[in-house]
Amino acid sequence: MANGEVIEVESDDGDDDDEGIPVPSRANLITLCQQLEYDCMHYGDPKVSLELSQQLLKFRGILQREELVNSTQTSLDDYFR
Repeated sequence: MANGEVIEVESDDGDDDDEGIPVPSRANLITLCQQLEYDCMHYGDPKVSLELSQQLLKFRGILQREELVNSTQTSLDDYFR
Protein backbone atom coordinates (compact mmCIF):
# COMPACT_ATOMS: atom_id res chain seq x y z
CA MET A 1 0.00 0.00 0.00
CA ALA A 2 2.97 2.30 0.45
CA ASN A 3 3.53 2.18 -3.31
CA GLY A 4 -0.02 3.39 -4.00
CA GLU A 5 -1.29 -0.11 -4.72
CA VAL A 6 -4.92 -0.85 -3.97
CA ILE A 7 -5.55 -4.06 -2.13
CA GLU A 8 -9.07 -5.43 -2.30
CA VAL A 9 -10.33 -7.09 0.85
CA GLU A 10 -13.50 -9.14 0.97
CA SER A 11 -15.78 -8.06 3.76
CA ASP A 12 -16.83 -10.68 6.26
CA ASP A 13 -20.26 -9.45 7.31
CA GLY A 14 -21.32 -12.87 8.51
CA ASP A 15 -24.38 -12.79 6.24
CA ASP A 16 -23.32 -16.08 4.68
CA ASP A 17 -23.70 -17.85 8.03
CA ASP A 18 -27.35 -16.80 8.41
CA GLU A 19 -28.57 -18.23 5.12
CA GLY A 20 -31.48 -20.60 5.58
CA ILE A 21 -31.99 -19.77 9.26
CA PRO A 22 -35.48 -18.40 9.89
CA VAL A 23 -35.66 -15.15 11.86
CA PRO A 24 -38.24 -15.42 14.67
CA SER A 25 -40.78 -12.65 15.15
CA ARG A 26 -40.77 -10.44 18.24
CA ALA A 27 -43.93 -12.16 19.45
CA ASN A 28 -42.23 -15.56 19.21
CA LEU A 29 -39.16 -14.24 21.04
CA ILE A 30 -41.33 -12.79 23.82
CA THR A 31 -43.05 -16.15 24.27
CA LEU A 32 -39.69 -17.94 24.24
CA CYS A 33 -38.28 -15.56 26.88
CA GLN A 34 -41.30 -16.17 29.12
CA GLN A 35 -40.85 -19.93 28.81
CA LEU A 36 -37.12 -19.72 29.51
CA GLU A 37 -37.68 -17.46 32.53
CA TYR A 38 -40.10 -20.01 33.95
CA ASP A 39 -37.77 -22.92 33.22
CA CYS A 40 -34.77 -21.11 34.75
CA MET A 41 -36.49 -20.97 38.11
CA HIS A 42 -37.31 -24.69 38.07
CA TYR A 43 -34.04 -26.21 36.84
CA GLY A 44 -30.35 -25.81 37.48
CA ASP A 45 -28.26 -23.85 39.96
CA PRO A 46 -30.48 -21.22 41.65
CA LYS A 47 -27.88 -18.42 41.51
CA VAL A 48 -27.08 -18.90 37.83
CA SER A 49 -30.74 -19.48 36.96
CA LEU A 50 -31.77 -16.28 38.76
CA GLU A 51 -29.19 -14.22 36.87
CA LEU A 52 -30.28 -15.69 33.54
CA SER A 53 -33.94 -15.19 34.39
CA GLN A 54 -33.29 -11.52 35.22
CA GLN A 55 -31.48 -10.96 31.92
CA LEU A 56 -34.29 -12.67 30.02
CA LEU A 57 -36.80 -10.42 31.79
CA LYS A 58 -34.87 -7.32 30.69
CA PHE A 59 -34.61 -8.62 27.12
CA ARG A 60 -38.34 -9.41 27.06
CA GLY A 61 -39.08 -5.87 28.25
CA ILE A 62 -37.02 -4.45 25.39
CA LEU A 63 -38.84 -6.69 22.90
CA GLN A 64 -42.23 -5.68 24.27
CA ARG A 65 -41.33 -1.99 24.07
CA GLU A 66 -40.20 -2.40 20.44
CA GLU A 67 -43.40 -4.33 19.68
CA LEU A 68 -45.50 -1.50 21.14
CA VAL A 69 -43.56 1.25 19.35
CA ASN A 70 -43.76 -0.53 15.98
CA SER A 71 -47.39 -1.62 16.27
CA THR A 72 -50.17 -0.07 14.25
CA GLN A 73 -53.61 0.75 15.54
CA THR A 74 -56.60 -0.81 13.82
CA SER A 75 -60.26 0.00 14.15
CA LEU A 76 -62.86 -2.40 15.49
CA ASP A 77 -64.46 -2.51 12.05
CA ASP A 78 -61.44 -4.49 10.81
CA TYR A 79 -62.28 -7.36 13.18
CA PHE A 80 -65.85 -7.73 11.94
CA ARG A 81 -65.08 -7.94 8.24
